[in-house]
Amino acid sequence: MTFRGLILDFGGVVTTDFYGALSAFSERTGLDAGAFTAALRNTADGRQALAAVECGQITQRQFEQTMGRLLGLDDNGLLGRALADLRPRPEVIRLVQQARQAGVRVAVLSNSWGTGEYDPYDGYDLYGQYDAVVISDQVGLRKPSAEIYELTASKISLPPGDCLFVDDTPANLPPAAALGMGTLLFTGTGAEVTKIARLAGIS
Repeated sequence: MTFRGLILDFGGVVTTDFYGALSAFSERTGLDAGAFTAALRNTADGRQALAAVECGQITQRQFEQTMGRLLGLDDNGLLGRALADLRPRPEVIRLVQQARQAGVRVAVLSNSWGTGEYDPYDGYDLYGQYDAVVISDQVGLRKPSAEIYELTASKISLPPGDCLFVDDTPANLPPAAALGMGTLLFTGTGAEVTKIARLAGIS
């Protein structure tokens, strides 16, 4: 099947390795490499704070304060420091340009870090480079809710079954697949970029 729509996660797909950036930051601060991710996933306060900031229910600053407490780190500018290693992924940026030139509709779908001093999207010209941009805190929904996938597909005027969804977090894929979307777990390999191009009918 050739997909007419392409929905890309931001951190870890449009950018370089998201979890790698968190690991590198953790090590720079003297923590175990998995400390930041573990605090997000394995503590009740971390999970609650992440869900709340992604849905716009708490501010970025409140989220940083929670994470600083859980990690025992200075919370001032914590997100900017934690994600300082993120860079645009050139091969994906080129793929987006090629897809749009070929008539494929492309959206970026991102669980955000809330509104605050740190803007992870700065410099990416998302609204100029994509047909649609869906940021979780701006719509009050977050991955992996079915509603945010349906909303994103509607923003590019396609049914979910005509869209390929690409994300670097395994848990985000099954609800999209249940809607009929094609899904691809992205780990950053060139073979995956080639597969996305093939599935979108890009020569």
